[in-house]
Amino acid sequence: MISVISAFYSQAIQDELKKDIENQDMAFICDDCANTVMLMMEIEKYPNVDVVLVNLSEIKNTDAHLAEIRSVSKTARIVPIISGLRKQYVQSQLDGYRKRYNIEDIIFEGKGLDKLEILSIMNKGRLTVEQEIKEEIPAEISKPIEKPVEIPAKTSDAVETVTKPEIKQKRKKPEKPKREKPPAMDIKPKKKKVLQHRSADKSSVISLFGTTHGAGITNMTASLAEYLAGNGKRVIAFNLSGGDEFKYISGQAQYRDVSSFDISEFEKDYDVILIDLGTPYRISSGGKYSGFSDGYDYRNIEFLKKSSLQIVMSLSDAWHIKKCEYFLTDEQWAGQISNSYIFLFDTEPPKSLQKYAVNQFNRNSQSFAEEIARLFLLE
Repeated sequence: MISVISAFYSQAIQDELKKDIENQDMAFICDDCANTVMLMMEIEKYPNVDVVLVNLSEIKNTDAHLAEIRSVSKTARIVPIISGLRKQYVQSQLDGYRKRYNIEDIIFEGKGLDKLEILSIMNKGRLTVEQEIKEEIPAEISKPIEKPVEIPAKTSDAVETVTKPEIKQKRKKPEKPKREKPPAMDIKPKKKKVLQHRSADKSSVISLFGTTHGAGITNMTASLAEYLAGNGKRVIAFNLSGGDEFKYISGQAQYRDVSSFDISEFEKDYDVILIDLGTPYRISSGGKYSGFSDGYDYRNIEFLKKSSLQIVMSLSDAWHIKKCEYFLTDEQWAGQISNSYIFLFDTEPPKSLQKYAVNQFNRNSQSFAEEIARLFLLE
């Protein structure tokens, strides 16, 4: 069970979060703390707490407060909530939190708090002991580094100590080549049909999944099913997200909520098979992958390989962009993303993602509707 202590202060969100984690392995071990004194009392009472959520926007001396929390709980995942947007802060400011207090996740409340982002971070649980030790090493050796010349006998030691923080900084470097030359960028969108795995006597398979919860996967699956069925196609849609939303849909297409199914059993009876894969992965707002979503059957991902079109649903908000970018820069994902992939956003695709030469659309745009018509209706 992941234990959480919170101090949202003016942000009344804890009651909503409690409802969201009712059936998950997480729990708030106290009521939302009203001030810094109450917060420290709770942390001292539960020093082994897994996650500490603290709103820094109403605290004057944030450094002193964070240092006090870390002194009591060495491995708690401290998650500061700070005002404004991510773009308003320089990277060195954010790195300071990580270096001084071993803080990995920061929430920006510029556009309001995103419950799904908070839940995703809470689900990571506490830091590991290894992470704690790595963060303490620079603090312990800071004095010898300052005066390497005055202690020539320990020059080699000084060099050793310097290399450790340098190694830590180099952990960021793998991100750069991924941005510069992701495999996906070598594949440019083409004005022609790109449907794969399709033959005259078999149906086309469209699979959809989201980079984050709430991206509209189920809604888009149903919209596509009705659009294609309304244009004369025999369509069946399967919901593999783990929910039961399809039982409430009554339309021209067929809908089924299932845990698994065999495509071959439906290929001859339907022109188009749509698959709602839900949100398979946990990806932080910073674009870090942390495994499959709780309870998700990883075998469902195999349906992507059998699909003629793969649609990735994402959101255009600043704190969601990195979640989408993960699939464009990760070596394994970028290597398999081709022209059969379409990235859909709730508004116009973010400008920062346009450097990746993949199909990107506003899901409400006429251009996306025309693309679907071209692929499936214009024979």
